[in-house]
Amino acid sequence: MKKLLLLTLSLLFTATIVTAQEFAMTDGSFVTCSGDFTDSGGLAGDYMNGENSTITFCSPFATDDMSVNFTLWNVGTGDILLAYDGDTATGSPIGVFNSAITPALVTATAANTSGCLTFRFISNATSTGPGWQATLACIDNCQTISNAVTTVPAPDNDGILRVCQNESISFSGTTTYSVDGTGATSEWVFSEDPMNPVAGTTATRSFMNPGIYRVDYITTDPTGCRDRVLEDVIIFVSTTPDFTGTLPADTSICFGESTTITGVAETVEFVADVAPPITGQTFLPDDNGTTFYETCVDVQGFAPGTTFQNASDLVSVFINMEHSYFGDLDITLTAPDGSAIKIITFGNGGGNTFLGIPIDIDTNLNPGTGFLYTITEGGSATQTMVQATAGVATLPSADYRPLDPFSNFIGTPLNGLWCLRVVDNLSSDNGYIFEWGLNFNPAIVPAAERYEPGEVTEVWAANADITATNGSDITVTPTTAGQNCYDFEFTDSFGCLYIETVCIDVAPEITSVEPADIIVCQTATAVTVDLTSKDDEIRNGLVAADYDVTYFNTDADAQADMNPILTPDVFSVTGSTTVWARVFDNVNGCFKTEQVDVTFQAVNFNNVPTIELCDDLSADGVETFNLTSQITGILGAQSPSEFNVAFFNSQADADSNMNAILTPGAYDNVSNPETIFVRVSNAQDEDCFETGQFDIEVLSAPAIGNVTNVSDCATNPITNELDLVLTDYDVQVLAGQSAAAYTVTYHNDEASAISGSSALSSPYASSDQQTIYARITDNATGCFDYSSFSVTVEVCEVVIPEGFSPNGDGVNDTFSMPNIEQFPNFELIIFNRNGSKIYETTASNYEEFAGIPNTGAMAGDGLLPVGTYFYVLKYNDAQTKDVASWVYINY
Repeated sequence: MKKLLLLTLSLLFTATIVTAQEFAMTDGSFVTCSGDFTDSGGLAGDYMNGENSTITFCSPFATDDMSVNFTLWNVGTGDILLAYDGDTATGSPIGVFNSAITPALVTATAANTSGCLTFRFISNATSTGPGWQATLACIDNCQTISNAVTTVPAPDNDGILRVCQNESISFSGTTTYSVDGTGATSEWVFSEDPMNPVAGTTATRSFMNPGIYRVDYITTDPTGCRDRVLEDVIIFVSTTPDFTGTLPADTSICFGESTTITGVAETVEFVADVAPPITGQTFLPDDNGTTFYETCVDVQGFAPGTTFQNASDLVSVFINMEHSYFGDLDITLTAPDGSAIKIITFGNGGGNTFLGIPIDIDTNLNPGTGFLYTITEGGSATQTMVQATAGVATLPSADYRPLDPFSNFIGTPLNGLWCLRVVDNLSSDNGYIFEWGLNFNPAIVPAAERYEPGEVTEVWAANADITATNGSDITVTPTTAGQNCYDFEFTDSFGCLYIETVCIDVAPEITSVEPADIIVCQTATAVTVDLTSKDDEIRNGLVAADYDVTYFNTDADAQADMNPILTPDVFSVTGSTTVWARVFDNVNGCFKTEQVDVTFQAVNFNNVPTIELCDDLSADGVETFNLTSQITGILGAQSPSEFNVAFFNSQADADSNMNAILTPGAYDNVSNPETIFVRVSNAQDEDCFETGQFDIEVLSAPAIGNVTNVSDCATNPITNELDLVLTDYDVQVLAGQSAAAYTVTYHNDEASAISGSSALSSPYASSDQQTIYARITDNATGCFDYSSFSVTVEVCEVVIPEGFSPNGDGVNDTFSMPNIEQFPNFELIIFNRNGSKIYETTASNYEEFAGIPNTGAMAGDGLLPVGTYFYVLKYNDAQTKDVASWVYINY
């Protein structure tokens, strides 16, 4: 994964705080409560001749006293170790130790307000020895003060609080005291701003930048004693992932096209900068080599005693500067132990080459513009700065090799002052250093000062434009013109979400359309057509100056913009063919193709029969015709979507396509019969047409005779209804016309007679004063007329004869009782003079008595003898009295 070198990291303490480590004799000041203090050779080696160094040990707690307990001692003759009661090697030592005097327990005294101990070791040039070993400890002079700190969010299981950039953190502290907490105060000290503690038991903080932040919750009692935990919370702030490689295959596409966007996210390692750069302007005044100008970086953060092991431990030195004369400079980098390398050497060349852009006026001391010069032994540097000045007026900002190798620094302590020294050896020039610093190899930075979030998820946010997904690659097909953006979302193990937005520009949609066919109104034969006549129709409103239209014989050629039709305005065709138009966006370089059909298409009019309508009852000879009912027949096999049909009152109008009948679906004829003129034209080319005609005619209704009104006795006197045999009236309706040519029906209302529906069945039981409608329909034309007659129904008296003569002469042959049918439930029984039943009948099986018995002993024996017979007539009607009487039979 990538590594991130943070330029600045504030430390909680100005001196190094370590625990349980080896402190070899060297110049320096250390804050600790544990560890081993040894000679410069460490636990395994001897010290060296000619040493003269001073070391100070202090407790991180102001109320403590330092103690050093020597457990081994062996120094050469003449070599001495001096112990001082304080944080400097001044005043009288509290102990002087040599080959004859062995140190034991050395402790800061009560008069020592710092509580520190300082040791100075001096070795002569003649002898060395194994040296010493001592144990460091702090003497706690206070009551026990214990703090408990909670945070929201809470730390992970390893005790480290991992948060996102700018995430708010709430801190809360509680304290217990072994003696008394009265008057105690609490405050929060944050490593990035140690000079501004936050008072109280709670605090809220967020951290903008990635890094390692330490929080110390300090509780101090009135005596100045405090808790003994220096780092209550360690915070890792998530690093922004590296989205390099998250990009589209195309940054701009045409409307309707697709492109692939690749999503790449790599976590970034945070490495604390143990060498914060020196920033701010450092003036390099004109001089003649008598003085030097030096700025130093105080390197801290490496373990005490860590030394420069390999040339690769130093990645680079960077200097942002300007100077008006390269050739008079010495620039040297010096390590804490005095080891040095040369970057520029006076007299070695370079002449009047500028560094950066200086103000080359001796009297103007204002700063110019600095260039960044990086000194490195990496592969990007191929020559020294001196070598690069050959033939150039200004040395460009770039990577350059040092004059001396970085290996000169092997063995020097990493912690301490690294100083950049600049000497101006000739007069009449000056310059400025704006910033300089050291980039140590991140691999040698202690593990406690580095971390890298893990990767959890990486996914593209949902978007309707995404048409395919392959791992972290997506295919998008934008549906809107303009800038279209897509979010690649990365979530790290700290729970932090980072979004990389990738945008592509989509050219405006080419809103061209497929044009109507170019119609050649004839059968196939050679002809030329003007394809360019379709340019504006194809552009569909697009500005002609911005969109070119060219024509091709194939779509493949149109797509590739190859082999265009050279003379589209006189394009030769011999039959229906297809060409392709290429609409090119001159501004965005996009194109779209449209199909253009050249169609040979003759128009045909197919003859149709006359439309005949029956005249209505007004008999005015005018009816409303639906002329459009003829369209299907007129077109025949021609599609109604491709051809138009219009109707006219004259041939001239049909030819000129003028004065078309506006309402052909409801046209009232103006003469009878009348000719309608038709124009059939191609829907895409009205000038390609054929005309024809058909007739419309209003047919007359058939003649109808009047039926004489009917008046008769009720067939059923109870319901007062008269059974009519309707066919008996057909002769009157036909009035002499052929019954085969016409159909006669009868109806009980006018609407049914007009519609021809609900015809009455014969016989029909008519009520009194009912109107019957007779309808006559011409079987050939369907035309009809109707008339009506009325029915009067009377209730008539039943006439019973006193005798009859069944002799077969056709006169008075039966015992007939006119109007008896009015009584639907009557019964007739006849007896002889002996009272025997000889005949019976009812309304349901009524047969007139003809002198032949149908019941009794004589049934079926032939005619009865002359004589008087008796009968009973039961009407079975509550309002009519039954009759009992006699009848005489005679031959």
